[in-house]
Amino acid sequence: MKFSFEYLWKCILSGVVFIPVTLRLALIPLAIGLFLGTLIALARIFKVPVVEKIFKIVVAIYSGIPVMITLLVFHLIYLSCFKPGKNGTMLLAYFTFTLGRTIIVSESIRGAFLSIPKGQYEAAYSCGLSTVQTLKKIIIPQMIPVALPALTNNTLGSIKNTSIVLVLGIVDVLNGSTIPCADTYSYVEGYVAAAIIYWAINAVVEFFLVRLEKHLAKKK
Repeated sequence: MKFSFEYLWKCILSGVVFIPVTLRLALIPLAIGLFLGTLIALARIFKVPVVEKIFKIVVAIYSGIPVMITLLVFHLIYLSCFKPGKNGTMLLAYFTFTLGRTIIVSESIRGAFLSIPKGQYEAAYSCGLSTVQTLKKIIIPQMIPVALPALTNNTLGSIKNTSIVLVLGIVDVLNGSTIPCADTYSYVEGYVAAAIIYWAINAVVEFFLVRLEKHLAKKK
């Protein structure tokens, strides 16, 4: 089978159109997951009664299940319990990715919080600061540079993981890159095109996040 660079370019142009879809599927769940994951991490660190144990169990169970399986399970539940709507599949993808990002990010945030010596809390309390003030003024500013490398990996992983929406029929970069392949049934160029687009997106995102890491490290 002959590889066609002209056909590859056609597939790249077809896939580029759907970059906004991929970015929305990656970044919106990540943003929500960052907020919810931070709350979960704080609940576990400060050992909130009952809640801490529930989150500990949920995180342990969900972390061991591949995202593809959860996506398919939730999709079957959706088809069984609800009438499929126009945006139902897309909302299902957002829900699944948000849940997955929340669990993963919560562990990254928790690890960053645990890296801060307990003496920092004790010193803040001795100065009369409340727990909220301590977190806002002392702990979180130190925690962010520690958490950022893990969050960078989570961001890159989120972008790449969006490709599994292929099983739901959602047209993202991967599906979009293979649209021209339906004419020739030669999918090699389509998959290579998708790989190039994903790599380019991640390269740009990683460039800015690494620069942010260096900036925060100097500030720290």
